Amino acid sequence: MKIVKKSDRTSKLLGILEETESVETDLLASMLDVSVVTLRRDLKTLQEEGRVMVGYGFVRLIKDEVSESVDFSKRLRTNREEKQKLAVEAIKHIKEGDVIFLDESSTCYVLATNLVRSFNSLHVITNAVHTLQALSSFRGLTVESSGGTLQYGFNSLIGPRAEQTLRNIYANKFFFSCRAFREKEGTFELSPFSASIKRIMLENSQENYLLMDHTKVGAISPFPFAKTNEIDNLIVDKDIKGLPHGKVKRVTITEEFH
Repeated sequence: MKIVKKSDRTSKLLGILEETESVETDLLASMLDVSVVTLRRDLKTLQEEGRVMVGYGFVRLIKDEVSESVDFSKRLRTNREEKQKLAVEAIKHIKEGDVIFLDESSTCYVLATNLVRSFNSLHVITNAVHTLQALSSFRGLTVESSGGTLQYGFNSLIGPRAEQTLRNIYANKFFFSCRAFREKEGTFELSPFSASIKRIMLENSQENYLLMDHTKVGAISPFPFAKTNEIDNLIVDKDIKGLPHGKVKRVTITEEFH
C-alpha cells in the first residue's frame, strides 16, 4: 500500500460515498488501498464531524441536500472543540454498568462517540436519531430508543409514545444540553416537544449533568425544562458571568484543565 495523505484519502473517500451513498467497510478499504485500521481512524473523524454515518460493516454519506442532516451537521461543527472538551470531562462521571439518558443535542452526540472508546458495558437510552445510528455498530453497549414521532429538523423522536416509554424507564444519570441558560430561571429549548422529553429524563434520573458551552449563557429560547436548583452538575467550557456558582451542586470549568 502506498502512503497517501489523510486529506487526499478523505477527499477520495467522500467522492466514493457521493457516488454510491452506502458501501461496505471492507470494500471501501480496498477501494482506497488502505488498511481497515487506517480507514476506521478516518471514518471516526468524519463521523464526529457529522459527515458520515458508520453502521455495522457499512458506511453512508450524510447528504447535504437533506436539510435535517445539514442542520445537525452545522450544529455539530459549531464550537466543536468545546463540545469535545465537555464530552471528555463528562466521561469521568460515568462508570461501567451505568444506565444513562442522553438527550438529542449535538453535544451529547459527541459524548456518545466518546463512550465507545471508554466502556464495555453501558445501557444508553436516547431519543436522538443520530446518536442511535452512531452507537448501532458497537456490541458492548445496550442502546435503547425512546420510540415516537420523528421531529423534523431536530434530530429527535418525540410525542406521546416517546414520553410514555421514557416515563417507565429510570437511569443513574442524565446527560443533556440546552439552547439557552439563564442563571435565575434555568434551561430552555426551542421546541416544546424537546423540552417535554428532557423534563421526563430529568425527573427519572438519580443525577443529572448539564453540558454547555459558554454561548448558551444569556441566550434566548422559549420553552423551559429544568430550573437552576434542579441541576446537579454543570460542565461548561469557560467561567463567565451568569454561571450559577453556589446554586448547583458542582460547576466544572473545562478550560481549567486544558
